[in-house]
Amino acid sequence: MVANQSWIDGSSVDVDESADFIVIGSGAAGATCARWLAGAGHSVIVLEEGPSAQVTRGDGYELTTKLLRDGGGQTTRGADAIELIQGRCIGGSTTIGNAVHSPFPEREWRAWVQQDVRWAHRLPWDALAQVRDILDAEQAVVKTPPELWGPLGQAFLAGFPGQAAPTWRSAPNCQGSGRCMQVCPLGAKGSVDRTMLDTAVLAGARVYAQCRVDRVIVSAGKATGVVGTFSSGKKGTWMAKRAVFLALGTLQTVALLARQGLVVRGPGLQMHVQAWVAGLFPGVVDGVGGTSVAMETHAFRDEGLELQSIRLPKAMRARLVPGVGPALVDRLAVQNRVGSFSLSMRAKARGRVAATRDGSAVHYDLLPEDRKSLLRGVSLLSEAMLRGGALEVWPQVHGAPCAVTSHKQLHAIEQLSPDPGRMWLTATHFFGGVDVDDWFALPGISNLVLADSSVFPQSIGVQPRAAIQTVASVIAGRWASV
Repeated sequence: MVANQSWIDGSSVDVDESADFIVIGSGAAGATCARWLAGAGHSVIVLEEGPSAQVTRGDGYELTTKLLRDGGGQTTRGADAIELIQGRCIGGSTTIGNAVHSPFPEREWRAWVQQDVRWAHRLPWDALAQVRDILDAEQAVVKTPPELWGPLGQAFLAGFPGQAAPTWRSAPNCQGSGRCMQVCPLGAKGSVDRTMLDTAVLAGARVYAQCRVDRVIVSAGKATGVVGTFSSGKKGTWMAKRAVFLALGTLQTVALLARQGLVVRGPGLQMHVQAWVAGLFPGVVDGVGGTSVAMETHAFRDEGLELQSIRLPKAMRARLVPGVGPALVDRLAVQNRVGSFSLSMRAKARGRVAATRDGSAVHYDLLPEDRKSLLRGVSLLSEAMLRGGALEVWPQVHGAPCAVTSHKQLHAIEQLSPDPGRMWLTATHFFGGVDVDDWFALPGISNLVLADSSVFPQSIGVQPRAAIQTVASVIAGRWASV
């Protein structure tokens, strides 16, 4: 792993350049595409709207908000106000993610093929498996070792006996600082800026940060280049000799297409929706070692639930502390004894992305069965936290006790009506369901390639970074070889 970081962070002059491939976005998909295209000897230019990530030694909340789109404040439009968390920086969401590297489940690929047999030759499983092994080796993906489980991971393990297992992560030099979400202060995390993008740069790729893409140049039904604006106000024009790759992440890729009036067809947006449970433990669980996400369980995957232990930054953890007056003050005073578990629910609802002048509007309403699954997940996590030793558990559900101290109190959670607004919800994983042709180009616009999770026909039920990188590798490899 290298840390070259030799990219251009903004520009004080107008830029006019060309390359074989223009890649928009430097996250999991964009950096991976650049790695394969540049590695095959092609000239590549990568454009990223956000800045380079700067490490600080503080709590990191201010830094985190600077690296999130809209400061993490964008929410869905609809009955459920779901916060949409998207990285907006070099490395995208992998820079402020937890480095979890769950492999693309073969059963999900088989479900794609069952729905549409074209996926069998668009993304042959043998090709996906081959590049997965290469990516795992290059990014040093390993199972989280016991010395990095920490007290919170141990509590999760005790809470799900026989069901919990260590996460697979790309963080080979992890020392358990628990700072993944604030940019690792030790440079130990295998975010794609430190793996894929640096590899691409060493192979000759050029990277421009702080450059917002205004439009793709389309002429006679063919994508030929990109026009963008730097944060300085200077303009950039980049012509593509071969193709333009869209890898902005589902929401921004679809919004960019919509902003240009290009027709996007497909079943529509899906997402993984996250909820949280926190609790007070008898001893210190934060700041005494352990990685951000050490443990998980797939035991409830058939119910659409993935459950994990998670160390949150102090400022985010404070949002989970209930109470008013002296009770709130007392709990906040012992935040190092506060731990949190999270659930990721594979929502069945479909939504849509609309363009705004400077971003996206996401219209999304959970189905009643989705909300029931969330209540089920919160109940499971709360029970596990009690089994793991918590003195009191805070389910974060309106209508449930704010502080639970016995298993008997938990039974009412799943019985609550699945109404909107019962809990704080976030989403970080998005799947666009956009129809593409066999070259992953937008139908009717040749050489305009969609290479991120916007092409996933449905959600996959696990943390999608590895799947996104695997699919992007196959797409880029196909274009690199012709």
